[in-house]
Amino acid sequence: MAKQIGIMLLLCLAAVSAKEWQETYDKDLCAKVKCKKPPGSMCTVVEKNGEPSTTCSCPTECSDEYEPVCSVFGREYDNRCKLHLQACSKRKHIAVAFEGKCIASQEPCSADEYMQFPHRLLLWFVHLKEIDEFGSIHPDSSLRTMDVAEREEIAKWKFDLLDRKGDGKLDRRDLRDFRYALMPLEHCADEFFKSCDVDNNVKLTLDEWYDCLKVSSESYEDSDEL
Repeated sequence: MAKQIGIMLLLCLAAVSAKEWQETYDKDLCAKVKCKKPPGSMCTVVEKNGEPSTTCSCPTECSDEYEPVCSVFGREYDNRCKLHLQACSKRKHIAVAFEGKCIASQEPCSADEYMQFPHRLLLWFVHLKEIDEFGSIHPDSSLRTMDVAEREEIAKWKFDLLDRKGDGKLDRRDLRDFRYALMPLEHCADEFFKSCDVDNNVKLTLDEWYDCLKVSSESYEDSDEL
């Protein structure tokens, strides 16, 4: 009996390993595939003439497997397939911001998380700008490869979008609405934006915005990105 149980366990482990290997292999093949048609479609690997090939298609159904992903719009999906199912139903592209839950942690923002926050936020802006201009996220996007001028361009793009009055300053309402939109993604947001207002006049200038996002920091070269 013990021998049979041992064999069954080995078979189960082999099946799990094979599944993980296949998922990793499929993910690697799809890594640089940009699915534009049909809108909302996802990359999948199929066999064509005996060889693996990638294709873009809309899922018709998804498993209940719980592998949460968070979209760039701050909505959480139980798995990547369900995100694309929703995207296809709306006929629009919905990109994944990161794998995992996007509900903010109830724990206080740690020192390490707080230090990483400007990097995560600026990379999120990069993704949003790419979606706005090209309809998809470039798979090789990286803050490490950007110079200061390029990071400033991204930061100013978002600043101008938030600046409703066009007066070159983000006021209390601009920041409040933005923090509320961001809170489902990051539990460090509130503390972070309070620290940006260096002169405590409840308004952020573009220079304060740049400083807050640390666009000139050399640490971007070593940052851990999404």
